[in-house]
Amino acid sequence: MIETLYALDALGTPRAFFISLLIGCGFGFALERAGFSSSRRLAGVFYFTDMAVIKVMFTALVTAMLGISIMAALGWIQMDRIYLMPTIYGAQVAGGLLFGVGFAMGAWCPGTAAAGLAAGRIDALVFLVGSVAGSILFNELFPVIGALYAAGDRGTQMVYATLGIPRNVFIFALTIAAVAVFWLVEWVEKLRTGRSPYLGSRCLKAFSVALAVLAAGLLLTAPSTTGTGPAARASGPGEEAALMAEVDAAGDHMDPEELADRLVAGAPGLVVVDVRPAAEFNAFHIRGATNVPLAGLDEALQPHKNNGVIVIYSNGMTHPAQARESLRRQGFGNVYILTDGLQGFRDRCLKPASLRPEPLTPEAAARVKAWRSHFTAPALPRSPQ
Repeated sequence: MIETLYALDALGTPRAFFISLLIGCGFGFALERAGFSSSRRLAGVFYFTDMAVIKVMFTALVTAMLGISIMAALGWIQMDRIYLMPTIYGAQVAGGLLFGVGFAMGAWCPGTAAAGLAAGRIDALVFLVGSVAGSILFNELFPVIGALYAAGDRGTQMVYATLGIPRNVFIFALTIAAVAVFWLVEWVEKLRTGRSPYLGSRCLKAFSVALAVLAAGLLLTAPSTTGTGPAARASGPGEEAALMAEVDAAGDHMDPEELADRLVAGAPGLVVVDVRPAAEFNAFHIRGATNVPLAGLDEALQPHKNNGVIVIYSNGMTHPAQARESLRRQGFGNVYILTDGLQGFRDRCLKPASLRPEPLTPEAAARVKAWRSHFTAPALPRSPQ
């Protein structure tokens, strides 16, 4: 199975930066080859004289959708290992309107402006400077517009789930709609300019058939649920209510202080699992923890299933929470996540009392000192057998 940098909590690593740089260069090259380094061509979409923007964007959308869906159907990737953008109506509606007005006025977006700058376009440089200035302005005005930024937050929502139809049926319908749009924009170009190099061409026909066949092939795979991933395969309302009650009672996590006390005391049956990449684990980890990749978590923890206590942690709480929910659906009833992740453990257990924002009682300071002595002292060499 293909692991993603998002699932591995590795988005901030040099490897992720290098991969992003390569993808960015390839993306910029594709934009330039598509003619997106010319504001004149980009603006043509508003006058129905050059529909390249719609063609390229629909092609990218459908290609990505079909590629990810086919890999998911083949078991090469899991949808819950991909970051899915949340739906935030207020911010996205306002942002879409601002973006549309800016694109109509300047015929550039930040990505195409970067391609235009690489091609020596002065107006692209002006647009990029304006984008940077706008970002700074947004940062300074955030205390004022912060409410809009989070207005209408609905979490991760999928159109097919909202419509209540299977995912693969929606993919097929959207693909057919995209094919129809390809033919429509070619017809519009010919109507407006008298020429259309692809209308009725062998290339457009082959491309349309290929997309339709790939989308239809997905209909032959296992039926998709109407949810957004494995969470959609959760049990019925009774079990969901029990899960929510457990979360409300804080039964799904363990505080850093409790974990530290248990580790110091050598509590039997306690299994602490670090799901970060091996390089980060080797740089620093909670003493007594075991490094297990997310992809092999269920198999590695089978011997401890409903036996003792399992605590999962990472840099934050998102991936451990997702891992806990996956394990819970597999019958694990003894899995907890570490509150506030590794950073919370550092701040609440390992930060010296002298650096705390508020003074500690003598008892609390002594407790912190004991934790620091246990978790930060060099490991003792093993005695020879």
